[in-house]
Amino acid sequence: MPLKLVTGPANAAKAGEVLGGLRARLDEDPVLVVPTFADVEHAQRELAERGAIFGARVMRFEWLFGEIATRVGFAGRRASDFQRELIVEEAVRRARLEMLAESASQPGFVRAAAHFFAELGQVRNEVSAARLTRALRDWAADGPRRQYAEEIAAIYRAYREGLEAAGLVDAELYGRGALDALRNSPREWGRTPVFVYGFDDFNGLQLDALETLARHCDVDVTVSLPYERGRLAFRSVSGVHQELLAIGGEELELAPLDDHYASEARPVLHHVERSLFEDGADERVEPGEAVSFHSAGGERAEVELVAKRLLELLRTDVTPGDVAVVFRDPTAYSSLLEQVFGAYGIPYSIDRTLPFGHTGLGRGLLALIRAAGPAGTADDLLAYLRTPGLLTVRGFADSLEAEVRREGEHSAAEARARWERDRWPLEELDRLARARDTGAFAAELERRLATLFAAPYRRTATVLSGPQLEEARAFAKANEALAELRAVLGTRPADPAQVLRVMEQLEVHVGDPPQPDRVQVAAPREIRARRFEVVFCCGLQEGEFPRNASPEPFLSDDDRRAIATASGLVLPVREDRLDRERYLFYVCASRAERLLVLSSRSSDEEGNPQTESYFVDDVRELLADGPERRTRSLSEVTWRPEDAPTAAEWDRAHAATGPRRPVPGTVPLSSEPLLDELSRRDAVAARALENFADCPVKWLVENLLRPEELMPDPEAMVRGSYAHEVLRRTYERLAEETGGRRVTHGNLADAERILIEELRDQSSSFRLSPKQTRVRAAARRLEFDLLRFLRSEADSDSRFEPVELERDFGMGESEPVELDGGLRVRGRIDRVDECDGMALVIDYKTGKRVDRYKVASWEPENRFQAALYMLVVEKLLGLRAAGGVYVALGNKDPRPRGMVASDVDELGERWFDGDRLPPDEFQEKLDWALGRIRETDEQMRAGELRACPDRCDWNGGCKYPSVCRSER
Repeated sequence: MPLKLVTGPANAAKAGEVLGGLRARLDEDPVLVVPTFADVEHAQRELAERGAIFGARVMRFEWLFGEIATRVGFAGRRASDFQRELIVEEAVRRARLEMLAESASQPGFVRAAAHFFAELGQVRNEVSAARLTRALRDWAADGPRRQYAEEIAAIYRAYREGLEAAGLVDAELYGRGALDALRNSPREWGRTPVFVYGFDDFNGLQLDALETLARHCDVDVTVSLPYERGRLAFRSVSGVHQELLAIGGEELELAPLDDHYASEARPVLHHVERSLFEDGADERVEPGEAVSFHSAGGERAEVELVAKRLLELLRTDVTPGDVAVVFRDPTAYSSLLEQVFGAYGIPYSIDRTLPFGHTGLGRGLLALIRAAGPAGTADDLLAYLRTPGLLTVRGFADSLEAEVRREGEHSAAEARARWERDRWPLEELDRLARARDTGAFAAELERRLATLFAAPYRRTATVLSGPQLEEARAFAKANEALAELRAVLGTRPADPAQVLRVMEQLEVHVGDPPQPDRVQVAAPREIRARRFEVVFCCGLQEGEFPRNASPEPFLSDDDRRAIATASGLVLPVREDRLDRERYLFYVCASRAERLLVLSSRSSDEEGNPQTESYFVDDVRELLADGPERRTRSLSEVTWRPEDAPTAAEWDRAHAATGPRRPVPGTVPLSSEPLLDELSRRDAVAARALENFADCPVKWLVENLLRPEELMPDPEAMVRGSYAHEVLRRTYERLAEETGGRRVTHGNLADAERILIEELRDQSSSFRLSPKQTRVRAAARRLEFDLLRFLRSEADSDSRFEPVELERDFGMGESEPVELDGGLRVRGRIDRVDECDGMALVIDYKTGKRVDRYKVASWEPENRFQAALYMLVVEKLLGLRAAGGVYVALGNKDPRPRGMVASDVDELGERWFDGDRLPPDEFQEKLDWALGRIRETDEQMRAGELRACPDRCDWNGGCKYPSVCRSER
């Protein structure tokens, strides 16, 4: 019987012709073939709604080949996509590549090669390895392309050999084998009619199946194809239309209809469908409420605009399942849709994939593989231990991380030893390491995978939902992949790197399938087989929709045409990209029954202008002036209160536009035990006083809470007590070896030698791991800074000489120093220089900024630590304070800043003029410092906390915003 081809534009009742014919023959057990899984479910629901619950089977082409194979007894073992990629990877490894060697090392090469081999299998006549080799050689001849051609042919030969060795056939060879067997036994199919609906393209193998069923089996085959002669919108479909006619199709052309549109939208939506992309369409119609345009600044604003419009529709009489939100590539928007639609409470479905390693289960399993290998890191072991449910006490992993980071341990073996010392053995690592072949390795991974998946639900009888279902899909996908891995590579020596690589490439389908109670987020090709009440066509930007052409990884279209000319082998050639994009936009514009919304963006998230798709202009030219246009700019971070789509957005809108809450005033601590402890302190630390004066919240964190850093800053590690100890030992040894502690040009070489020796010797005392690149770099920078500081000391004309280095008071066994007024203080002075009964206090700073320590900044920035040390020195050592200065060791100009007495000639001339004060001003500054210290001590004892977010951190700004939470 001839093949019946039903053609017509969108909305020409092709579905009625095909599905009506199917319902009329339910007693013959008909088969309906549709493009996608979603189409299968939708067609089954639609048939059931019209009474066809039994008697019809809905399937995809892949399943149709399986049905044919079952009926004719074809017993080929079909390779899964994962097995195909495994065999392709092995083929690439076995082929001796030179020209393609660099490309083959890239992650996407294997997948691209697998896609190319699938294309070869879809050609009408089988492309064997020998045939492809001959064709490529004819095309390349002895020119520069010969090596390229030989290597492609070599990979394909190795691929086919790999399939044969594994006893498998790929999906295309499976379908071809089933069709060959059917042609030999056509009666085995029986009289089952076949109906094909929803396709706009067929590959060569699918066309072969239609021809075999119609011609050789003499069964009724009815094919629906969206096509209308002479229409620009259907130019990309014209090729397959001709191929269907060439295999004997008898065409039934249906006229366009408009009876399915909503009555109020019929004139405009039918006009858009009939006139889109037509040159002679001069008529313009009033858009009414049937066509609307959105323009937004940035992707988030676009999705929010769509979400608000969706809520308006859903709150009327629109069913979620009757709405389609179409993007050219929905997966690129999946995260944003989850955020916005989730916040707005919009039920939606989207078919998207995640890399296996981006799931909790996948992250843990991949980390286990890495940790079991010799190159495994501590981070790998920690990632494995943090797999959800593996540890009952999650803090165990946090404690291990803190220890390995502080100790500078980086390997998985070091971290494991520390773990097993305190916890329990991790025998699963040994079992993986002992696996000799891939089968044993994969089997052990399967056991661990099952354990990891079940761990969070042990003894809970959990009904999986939401994100838990994603973990279940990840488990099923990984379990299937490991079983297939054993089937293909089971007897080969274990190669953990290969297993890790193939598992990393696994893609897990997540998201909810299309349902009547969910808005369908889809690509254009996913909605071509059905209609919706409302269609949002989004992302209408140049380069996105229409999409720019992308190069073919293997053999460009021009190369494929040249191969056909040289050898007669016709390989698939993509149709004109623009024609295809036009057709896909036509699909979007013709699917709506009540409302079509075209959404574009005026800018990206950074404010850069974006060009609107000219498809929008094509629709706009069909409409009279004044179509509805909704906008949302990039600057609109909230809605206006009257436009807020949800209660939460209404609250945000009022919070943004309403009066600001006053900044709370000083709120003293109220805990009686804490206040009692503060008031009973014997002595207060000098640094704590300055921290409190800077910002009481900083004092609370650093001096009371004292949190331990998980991974200390390497600069702070190097420039803290390590740098101070190196300088102390340098000056002490300089005095021992040369008789003087002051650095001069005469002993500078000795001082530099001693400094470098001390840097090396002291490093072992301060846990500066040589494995840490950042620590090594910080230590190297410190070396340069300290050498520069010594040279600056040698250039100084000061007669003061170091007498006290790292002098403690009130710490350990030493007594605190009592200042005037009974205030007792404790601390450590970095350095005290002395000359003729006078003292110069020097405080080392680790940073680069030195100007913030000038005396003019002391009062506005509460910089009184050097002054306090001068007061302590006068009490402790009985010396007259001649100055208190700060040295920024990281500054290229290490000259001190602070306060020095202008009447002390022995200090020399290297001081900044603004830091030299006459005796009366010098004393006034000390008196101010003492008063400010007393005031700060009283506030600290009373627990008077206040936020100072503008000056908390060393370079301005808040240092602990998550603790402070000040609105300023």
